[in-house]
Amino acid sequence: MRIVSFAATSLATFSCVLLITMGFCGSAARAMDYCVRDAQVAAVDLSAPVDQNFLNQMQTSGINTIIRYYDHTDETLPGKTLTRIERDFILANGFKIAVVFQHHNDRLTSFSWWRGRQDAGRSLELAQANSQQSGSAIYFGEVKAGLAKARYRVGVYGSGLICEMLSRYALADLCWLAAPSFWPQYYEYYQTRKWRLAQLPTTRCGGRSVDFNLVSGVAADFGQFGY
Repeated sequence: MRIVSFAATSLATFSCVLLITMGFCGSAARAMDYCVRDAQVAAVDLSAPVDQNFLNQMQTSGINTIIRYYDHTDETLPGKTLTRIERDFILANGFKIAVVFQHHNDRLTSFSWWRGRQDAGRSLELAQANSQQSGSAIYFGEVKAGLAKARYRVGVYGSGLICEMLSRYALADLCWLAAPSFWPQYYEYYQTRKWRLAQLPTTRCGGRSVDFNLVSGVAADFGQFGY
């Protein structure tokens, strides 16, 4: 398996992101800002398990994909890892699922060849446990790549600079542009529209802390899976 690790700047708290084409700023984000139906916002990511009330709110808001996490057994947050029970529950409610692997990505020690092997192995283990379909994607926040033998596409979650570099050298198939607009080349990459997902600032909706995400088109393929 081909594993590539990239050193990256540690994650930082952010307060505002300007999306020029939509004209809003996230520094005063409240539930009312994003907990509404918008054709461009079709996915939501969160680090806590969902419940029926949350999924009902997402349906009302026009969300069609729930993005959940893969993590190691020593989770960075309780309940962060998608389980088979939750996976079945989400799909039974008519949603697609996308996944991102993340474990202590705010530590520089996470950006190593050895961690890359560990994370890739664990992601494949969880993909199998959740019957993740071939051809769908696993996103990595660190950034690494190499799941072709397992027939999964590799997604990168990060700055515009990281997305551009990994795409240029064919180390990632899909880009999920992270919300912090002060990360390198955010605006430049946003304007290219080569990203599959563009993350919005954190807010609350459906009783959860969530990040809503713009998609690149009505029928956008960003590696989601489901029925």
